[in-house]
Amino acid sequence: MTSESTPYYPKPGEHIAKNAVFSLLPHGLEMSQARILFVHAHPDDESSSTGATMGALAKAGAQVHLLTMTRGEMGEVIDRSLAHLEAENPANTDGGVALGKLRTAELNQALAALGVKHHTFLGEGPARAAQAPALYRDSGMTWGEDGRATANALAAPDCLTRTPLEPQAEAIAALIKQVRPDVLVTYDADGGYGHPDHKRTYEATQAAVELLKGSDAAPTLFWGIEGDADATDTRQQAVINGDLARKREAMAAHVTQITITGDTTFEYSNGVPQPISAVETYRLLGNEIRGAKLAPLTEDQNVAETEEEPPGAINSLITSIALGLLAGFSGTIYHSWIWYINQDFWVPWGALLGCLTVFFAATWATIHTGKNWAAALVGFTAFTLISIFAYAKGNSMLVYINPINPPGIAGTLWALGSLVAATLSLIATTRYRLKRG
Repeated sequence: MTSESTPYYPKPGEHIAKNAVFSLLPHGLEMSQARILFVHAHPDDESSSTGATMGALAKAGAQVHLLTMTRGEMGEVIDRSLAHLEAENPANTDGGVALGKLRTAELNQALAALGVKHHTFLGEGPARAAQAPALYRDSGMTWGEDGRATANALAAPDCLTRTPLEPQAEAIAALIKQVRPDVLVTYDADGGYGHPDHKRTYEATQAAVELLKGSDAAPTLFWGIEGDADATDTRQQAVINGDLARKREAMAAHVTQITITGDTTFEYSNGVPQPISAVETYRLLGNEIRGAKLAPLTEDQNVAETEEEPPGAINSLITSIALGLLAGFSGTIYHSWIWYINQDFWVPWGALLGCLTVFFAATWATIHTGKNWAAALVGFTAFTLISIFAYAKGNSMLVYINPINPPGIAGTLWALGSLVAATLSLIATTRYRLKRG
């Protein structure tokens, strides 16, 4: 990357066409019977470009396959302690082979997060042709003065863009013949943001479809990942509101390439902030491949019910305070309910139920808003309300705090327990979110 250029990336979901459909599948095809093949250039592309779609399809029961063209040997590494793995590092002697192996391991972890069980590299197994090598090296790229990706002058002779197109297309066609996907997905002609390997992946996949045209192995629908938003594009658009959680977890697996900087933001090694979006859009590249036209689809045919983008700070603030008030008020109503087993033993089950109410309210607030402080705000609000009920009017208090008898102990437990419950919720949700990446 040159220091003079500012890297450019398209914004996902920037333009939604009026006639957009909300599924990649042919009309009438059951999700459990669908097979979809995604073709990507490098490890991490599947997660950052189509992770929400792939995750949602897999979650909904479709059979999702991935073909990766290279192992990403020319990638830049974020962790500078691994800089020696970079192919362009003067100290490197393996041409990026070790980095490719590391990125393959990251890819396996990402696919597990997405729920994708079928993966092949170009040149391996069924994705191989007679004239095709067993491995295609990453071509690399550089940033042009216009901020667009352009060819890398140091690309190796055995890289994807410097080897013949025809064997690559034949290898992709061979995989299609075995998988028999109903739907094929790759880049559009611009490769998204212009990476040479992305463009070559489109060209090779397009050529593979041409080789299969008219045969029973040809996919019914062929989609390209939408790059720059273009309101004048008349091709059919598909808008997928996919699985944001699976996408984010999969992206987090590619630690050499991606830094997750927030709940819905990330950066590559160039440090350009980008959104992690559940919305991914596609353009139809072929709708009469096997004589089957795209049937009209409606939004209720989306790939899966998926989580939405987390609400903003103001919405989260209002939600947390409202839940704290609701939990504090309802818990106060039943906090003094006590089960007297005998004269010596009793259980303040109402206070315990009130604490559980705060715990679940705080947990829901954190998960719904995607913000850890929501749990603390729920607990603080509930405790403040309880304190008002206990001390605002001494002659007719609603919460009696004085640990000398069962009602007083129940009141004390309810007041202090609300803070403990919110703290436990904060710990639990924080561990849950860290585990998910």
